Amino acid sequence: MKTSLRALGGLAAAAVVLTAAPGAPAATGAPALTRPVQATKADMDPGRLYSSPAFAIDPADPHRIVAGFADLRTRRCGIVRSVDGARTWTRPDGSPQTAAYPFCSQSQGGVIQAPVAFGGKGRLYMALGGWGSEEAARAGGAIMVASTDNLGDTWNTTVVRTARGKVNENQENLRPAQSIAVERKNGSDDVVYVTFALTRPGLTAPNGAPATPMVAVSHDGGKTFAEAMDLSAKFFDNQAVRDQAFSAVTTTVPAPGATTTTVAPTPAGSKAATPNQAANFGSAGSRNGMIARTDGKGNVYVTWPTGTANLANSPPGGLALSKSTDGGKTWATSLALPFSYENATGGPAGAYPQMVVSPTTGALHIAFNRNPTPELAGASDVYVRSSYDGGKTWTEPKNIGDDDPKVYAGQYFPNLSIAPNGRIDVAWWDTRDTPGQRFNDVYYAYSTDDGKTWSKNQRISDQSVDRRLGIWGLNYDIASQPGVTSTNEYAVFGWDDTRNSDKTVKDNAYLGGGLQDIYIAAAQFQALGGGTSSTAKVVLAGVVGLLAVGFVLILAAALTRRRRPAGPDDAAHGRRPTAAKVPTKTS
Repeated sequence: MKTSLRALGGLAAAAVVLTAAPGAPAATGAPALTRPVQATKADMDPGRLYSSPAFAIDPADPHRIVAGFADLRTRRCGIVRSVDGARTWTRPDGSPQTAAYPFCSQSQGGVIQAPVAFGGKGRLYMALGGWGSEEAARAGGAIMVASTDNLGDTWNTTVVRTARGKVNENQENLRPAQSIAVERKNGSDDVVYVTFALTRPGLTAPNGAPATPMVAVSHDGGKTFAEAMDLSAKFFDNQAVRDQAFSAVTTTVPAPGATTTTVAPTPAGSKAATPNQAANFGSAGSRNGMIARTDGKGNVYVTWPTGTANLANSPPGGLALSKSTDGGKTWATSLALPFSYENATGGPAGAYPQMVVSPTTGALHIAFNRNPTPELAGASDVYVRSSYDGGKTWTEPKNIGDDDPKVYAGQYFPNLSIAPNGRIDVAWWDTRDTPGQRFNDVYYAYSTDDGKTWSKNQRISDQSVDRRLGIWGLNYDIASQPGVTSTNEYAVFGWDDTRNSDKTVKDNAYLGGGLQDIYIAAAQFQALGGGTSSTAKVVLAGVVGLLAVGFVLILAAALTRRRRPAGPDDAAHGRRPTAAKVPTKTS
């Protein structure tokens, strides 16, 4: 009977392994980091140049993760996918592009390529720009939304808006697709929101047009979209809003002995001749910054940075917040952050804010770059702000970096995500490990108290990315944010990495010097399948079942041995429980 008790003890030990994998971090400690894996390992194309990925996790099954990307050399978009919690990745053959618009990549810096989101019943959506060789100059093209019910094996793609064929003053630039958000229903009834900037290159100063923040909505799971709406429409009709913008303008005094230039007089009757008018106000340019998010309660929010046209002394930007409570049929817009030079302004040192909405409290959180030392060009830190009243008021900016300020390292292009339990995950590019060189790493901080306090920074990448190689080294400036997505159990990070480039190529003086692959790692807060999730309940039920079956088998074996002498065929050969598989952790 002692042997039976030892066997039963072994089953109990296996049960512990199933519910708490070895090395799982304590609930109050820092998360354990997994070793980065090459998600694009199967692609052996010697010219591949992947962008940073844009992530989405299936809320019905957090082990199903997809990463949208653009291959910056072929200019085509696609996904890699994992069905085992980011341990292994495959790239399906299906393409969201169409024959009419075969290309999708956007060549401006600070642009998240191919944003993705899950809807109901496992349906996946991707927002993407569409263009052909005739639109290489960025004018024209289309905004599209593709959907798939089989994780990218096949796609259905809808053209949301096209600018093809529009010329002169009617010419439009619609790229890039800036964000996608889904109110999950039943797949075919999902409400899908896609945002983009509309600029008019055919209109120039002194009668130019500012960029316009646009949102298009589908109520049938992405099959059709209503006419895109201008979120800035009538907002700047308010004189008080424009007066606030102009009151924030500062002027500089020329240095002694400085030369001056003569400015041509403003043409009478032009928009520039009357600066304080609604027609001169809109959104900032076409970089990412128009971020749509739903709160799971029927509300959708879009944050967008303000901008102007035709003004000799342009006001600093503010952050507008548009909200809809009726599925995008109507929108109410307010100024969330006042016009200020301290706001994010786009570009490497000031990426426009990324935004999430807490599923537990409804709070809004933004992360952005800001240069705290304007006298030091190119300096940048990562800041966060939160609103606990629907965007009416915001907390003061909080710097969440903890690097040594004497090192003069930079933090750039933050991205953020939020878990179902409300944990906020922020990732960004950081140069603290290789200051003063063209290298960077992915760093991370998180908050478990709705943005009030933040963790110490953790390095996610296992080696610095050499930016003398790959697309950055060609001044192409695809400075995409690192990808990040969240579950209660873990946060997943992805980035474009040049480590597989030919090391004999020391710079990118010619086209083709360097590769970019997607690497992915995770910060694990608990064992995969742990906690109180449905997966954990299934695992726990299986453990209880194994224990019960094991006890019965042991008891039966013991009774059998009592009835007859033991023989060589009496050894137990039953299958032992298998521990839950988790990504391999770094030491």
